[in-house]
Amino acid sequence: GISCDDNNPCTNDTCDGAKGCVFTNVTLGCDDGNACTNGDSCAGGVCGGGASVTCNDSNVCTNDTCNASSGCVYSANTSSCSDGNACTNSDLCSNKACAGSAIVCNDSNPCTSDSCNPASGCVYTANTIACNDGDACTASDVCGGGACKGNSITCDDGNACTNDSCDKATGCKVINNN
Repeated sequence: GISCDDNNPCTNDTCDGAKGCVFTNVTLGCDDGNACTNGDSCAGGVCGGGASVTCNDSNVCTNDTCNASSGCVYSANTSSCSDGNACTNSDLCSNKACAGSAIVCNDSNPCTSDSCNPASGCVYTANTIACNDGDACTASDVCGGGACKGNSITCDDGNACTNDSCDKATGCKVINNN
């Protein structure tokens, strides 16, 4: 016998004694061999591509393309991005992930504890540690409300023959009087 198989999934193959092989078009689902289409179907004896496959991995650090033989391809890129962390800056894509460099939170105030909150950024919290307010006329300096404050010192030496004062830079001054 004669084989009437044309290896076409879009035809129904039969053998007619008078006509020989008969190939009748069918409307079935098929595979057009292109991984970038789906919903392929037969029309007019030919398998045609359906809708294009959407390749989107929702990752800004990949370039999304489609390869007809293998399907979706997600290639790493090095574009700028946002990692969603307020404690980083200069965010860039690397190895399909977004990452930034840590920021330094420092307000140069010894009366605040400096930290970083990934949701909001730098946080400066008032503390109550010992400090130096830079005033030689104060003692027992301590942080409060985000500022260094000291208690005034007394420079009175109890001698009526001296004038007593305080200089913020050098401290108590005693000058003889006449």
